Amino acid sequence: MHDRRARLLNLTALVVVLSVPVGLLEGPAWWLGVAVLMAATVVAVRATADRSWHGLPLATAVLPALAGFSAAGLVHLAGDGTFWVPAVACGGGLEALTLLAEARLAGPADDRRARLERQVVPLAIVVAFAAFLAAAGALAGGLVDAAGQSADTGPGSLTGSGVLLLALADAGIAAALGYRLAALRTTNLGEALRIAGTYAVVTGLGAALLRVLELPRLFGPAVLAGVFYLWSAYRDASAAQRRTSAWLVEYGLLAAALVLVVGWNLLLR
Repeated sequence: MHDRRARLLNLTALVVVLSVPVGLLEGPAWWLGVAVLMAATVVAVRATADRSWHGLPLATAVLPALAGFSAAGLVHLAGDGTFWVPAVACGGGLEALTLLAEARLAGPADDRRARLERQVVPLAIVVAFAAFLAAAGALAGGLVDAAGQSADTGPGSLTGSGVLLLALADAGIAAALGYRLAALRTTNLGEALRIAGTYAVVTGLGAALLRVLELPRLFGPAVLAGVFYLWSAYRDASAAQRRTSAWLVEYGLLAAALVLVVGWNLLLR
């Protein structure tokens, strides 16, 4: 127990320490920096992973790697202003949560592990929101203020290539998270990659549409995280569950809530 706690603390400290200088970079340098940070996180997670793991390759490293991506993104968004310390703390906290979740899932496949697996989905939604926010904040004009202006460069929106890059980044994030969720249900690599591809397509299209609509500040990443959750709920439910009235009502209410948020923001303009 003590050794596992020490490994978690060391890995969290490593990611936080690396995320600070990376978060202060700009443009292509930021993307290169986060790629190195995520690669280092993957290597560190795999080096300290439980040797009894026989699941899909790199599945256990997805959440910590994207938490590192999010940590660097939060630092980048905060800059050297007042929110720098909270940004670092939030990034470190998210990294610790993902590492702890993966460490607890390394045990035998019993009832306890089944309960822990159900907690991965809400954690994945939080990571998705943070990562979508980080990706948008890394692009000039990626975030929009309440007046419909880009949050960092003034009036105007992303160019077509910028929207495409953001959609591809969000699709990649969703694909990685979809792969991790698929690893809870299957050990077949081909099936997991196919499932991850569906997450990429749905989320990528949603990201492009939401960015064109120019929802202000956090609303875009939040709604996109909601889209990710709806797709995960649809994928997780069996055909029999999808036909039950309770599931249809719950799913319909969640979808309607997302549509209402988008419509309300558009009407406020």
